[in-house]
Amino acid sequence: MIKHITESEALEFVSNQNHKDKWHSDFNMWRKHLIVLANKWPQLKQFYRGAGKWLGYFDKELKGVYWYNISGDEIYDGYLISSKPGVGIKLGRYLNSNIIWKTNWSLCDEKYLKFNKRLGFEVKDTGKINDREVFLLWRQKKY
Repeated sequence: MIKHITESEALEFVSNQNHKDKWHSDFNMWRKHLIVLANKWPQLKQFYRGAGKWLGYFDKELKGVYWYNISGDEIYDGYLISSKPGVGIKLGRYLNSNIIWKTNWSLCDEKYLKFNKRLGFEVKDTGKINDREVFLLWRQKKY
């Protein structure tokens, strides 16, 4: 089951996961990339405003969280943390099928590029956050 959850529920789940780097364990640090990269990709700045929304995937208990933010008819998503294989694809497909948007922006590093392409994203550009190569991704909804 997938449903909207509160930020505190999502961040509590995140804090209980075993992360290898601060990028995945600290949502507020992660979110700052929207401002850091706004000089290169100004379309990202609009998504830093507002709290955004959280989706949670439940299989008896919470198994994954996904953050997104909407601005007009555009959406940015990307903070996905799960404790069970396959949860990310389910959350990504839910976002595509159940949330109204025309253009979807996201970022990822090379490790998650194949995953995002499965969700229909295309690489629009590449850049760097501290020595870490990132890919600007986008997809458009076909109505």
